Amino acid sequence: MVPHPVHLVSEPSIRGQVRLSADNEFGASESAHGDAPHTIEERTRWWIRNPTAGVLVATLSGLATCWVTLSIKTPDSSPGSTLLYMVILPIALLLPAIAIGGALVTWHAFHASRGMLRRMLAAPAALALTLNLVAVALFARWVLQIFSG
Repeated sequence: MVPHPVHLVSEPSIRGQVRLSADNEFGASESAHGDAPHTIEERTRWWIRNPTAGVLVATLSGLATCWVTLSIKTPDSSPGSTLLYMVILPIALLLPAIAIGGALVTWHAFHASRGMLRRMLAAPAALALTLNLVAVALFARWVLQIFSG
């Protein structure tokens, strides 16, 4: 099925500015061609369906990001080292992104658990959250060492 084109219509807003809105929105009750409305089946995330696996994976990603962040060499004071580390920085920005993602997975997985499972996941979830936040802090320290000299 080919998606229908979206037609933009300008509508006046509250303060007299022009705002563009979609004429044919996804999931509207009836499209311009008379087709049935589109429905999206929403599936829950895997770490909410299986909180134990979510906390375990987040703990492992926290360990890995801490290890990789600790293994990054601290910058020395040679003349070109700051430029070299500034080239490496965009790739290294994946480390805090993975760590923050691990912390979010831990948080949501822990809050999705109930009863006895929640009590059993309390310590591993705290460990995973701590490891991921430590990895972000270690990365921030590394970046500060680059720019402070």
